Amino acid sequence: MSDYLKDKVVLISGSSMGIGKAIATDLASKGAKVVLNGRDLDKLERTEAELKEKGYEVTAFAADIRYLEECSYLIEKAVDYYGQLDILVNNAAVSSRGSVAKMAETNFDILIRTNFIGSAYLSKYAIPYLRKTKGHLIFINSAGGFRGMPYNSAYSASKMAQAALADALRIELCDDNIHVGTAFVGFTENDPKKAILDVDGTWIYLPRRTNIRLAKPESVAKSIRSMIIKRKNIVTLTALGRFTSFATRYLPRFSGWLLQGNREKIRKQFTMIGGKKVVNDKRFKIAAERNRSVVNA
Repeated sequence: MSDYLKDKVVLISGSSMGIGKAIATDLASKGAKVVLNGRDLDKLERTEAELKEKGYEVTAFAADIRYLEECSYLIEKAVDYYGQLDILVNNAAVSSRGSVAKMAETNFDILIRTNFIGSAYLSKYAIPYLRKTKGHLIFINSAGGFRGMPYNSAYSASKMAQAALADALRIELCDDNIHVGTAFVGFTENDPKKAILDVDGTWIYLPRRTNIRLAKPESVAKSIRSMIIKRKNIVTLTALGRFTSFATRYLPRFSGWLLQGNREKIRKQFTMIGGKKVVNDKRFKIAAERNRSVVNA
């Protein structure tokens, strides 16, 4: 199976940095033809150039998956460019922090649209092409997708919805021999330019976490590659993720008691971690505006 990925066409949403970039690099190194995606056109082009310098077969299309027409555009561009689609990796995601009572209403909309609705749109438009290749539909989820997490409610809700979507699709598509895989990823080293939504709705750079063991993006990427090749339905990464999964499923009362007992520590972790404000956040809009003008032309 060492050459399984050779010439497979892979579209990875949110792949200009972080876990998405690591997955793109790993799969491309095994011979896959990778379609990169992101909202920040400059960063996307830099990642594309970096991977091409390594001799990998890649292309890139900017799109904001919160919007239906851009999801359709992205799938069509990928298929037009390479002629087929073998693997869709729903990786793009954003996070936020703060209590429900204090959180800006727009945070809920952005997270649900990006983390859940965007992956649903992309999957919908990818399915006809994945049927032809008996391909793979992959969801990069989170330990936050197992249960609602205090002070991270919008993120947890969006990821739990995505996990339910994957579960439903796994049954719907089994007769088409489309592999649907969900990877529950724990805390992972973040890119220095990773931005999240603060409680007031502004973007801030996520500070590096120093009080918890972090997985390497490259390690996560290898696990995703293994899941694809072995057509695994579910993988849970990191000890924290496995503990959360076990406790939520088999010890729900204990899980709730544990969170309640540590609520102040959790509150500080999610709301008092600092974070430099993103001075100019138009980069989050520029790709979407450009692509909508193309789609509607």
